[in-house]
Amino acid sequence: MILRSLQTLHYRNLEPSRLAFQGGVTAIVGGNGQGKTNVLEAAFLVLTGVLDVTRVETVIRLGEREGFVGAEVERDDGVTRLEVGLAPGRKVAKVDGARVKTADLARHASAVLIRPEDSDLVHGSPGQRRAFLDALVSRMSPRYTMALQSYERVVTQRNAVLKQNHEDWMLEIWDAKLSELGAEIMRLRRRAVTRLKSLSDEAHATLTGNGKRLEIALVETARLEDYGAHILEKRREERARGSTALGPHRDDLEIKLAGLPAADYASRGEARTIALSLRKAEYDLLSQKFGEPPVLLIDDFTAELDSSRREFLLEMAALAPQAIVTGTESPPSAARLYSIHAGALESKQSALFVAGIA
Repeated sequence: MILRSLQTLHYRNLEPSRLAFQGGVTAIVGGNGQGKTNVLEAAFLVLTGVLDVTRVETVIRLGEREGFVGAEVERDDGVTRLEVGLAPGRKVAKVDGARVKTADLARHASAVLIRPEDSDLVHGSPGQRRAFLDALVSRMSPRYTMALQSYERVVTQRNAVLKQNHEDWMLEIWDAKLSELGAEIMRLRRRAVTRLKSLSDEAHATLTGNGKRLEIALVETARLEDYGAHILEKRREERARGSTALGPHRDDLEIKLAGLPAADYASRGEARTIALSLRKAEYDLLSQKFGEPPVLLIDDFTAELDSSRREFLLEMAALAPQAIVTGTESPPSAARLYSIHAGALESKQSALFVAGIA
């Protein structure tokens, strides 16, 4: 899978542009705050439909009412045009000119974004780990996406019933839907985590030279086999709280290092290594799903990584059909180079081209 072009208009600080890409490693180099990360975020949005902000308007350039990101993606079965229009409170997605749901973009393209902030997967909240897992499973299973969206609506409606202290018969209607959708989500999550566990263990062992063992597991607030019974048991407590106390929206992805909770005992460097292992596992899972590797996006490849971890990351980029890597300097494997200043990108000759290698 190759991202052939990326077009942006009024996206954060980026100047309107149309960038051309090829296979191999492309570097985007510039100082801090110049917009390197924004380029990768825009690419990730149009390739996956995922925008990691609470309010869409925060990514639209100040003073503008709308924004746009477009891309042409080449897969084994041909070239597809993807578009995302941005306006306050909404995103509008299109595939080859036809309007689709934003989540449907993930059926036509795929990408993995590796960032320094990924260490928050370890030291951050359960919600951050759920978001990582939900985003991954949603891109592998349209059924999961629909179940999760429906489940979240049911939780909202059920919480309203709990707060208004309606009679039990009304609550039972939502209980049945909660149990059905929650069980479906739990089953799909379990399958994904089983595969994620094996691949992340392998990546972590490679990164650390078989040092401390990495373990990941789902921590569920209710057993799948007794989900309905658990809901009934919690009814009095939930009425008092006015919210749904158990289910997939409360579960966590437990991460242990050498048998200890990584959130409490892992150093920042160890957390960065764990996160890199999870991203490598994500890359491998999506490669298996699509039958071809996703576009690899690496933000600030030198940040918080020692030489061996950096070497692992750069080797991963070099082996990928396509990787776009940002930094304050160019990685040695880059065949193409863009410089960026104040959101404006300029194509440069890379050292490999100058040397006549590429």
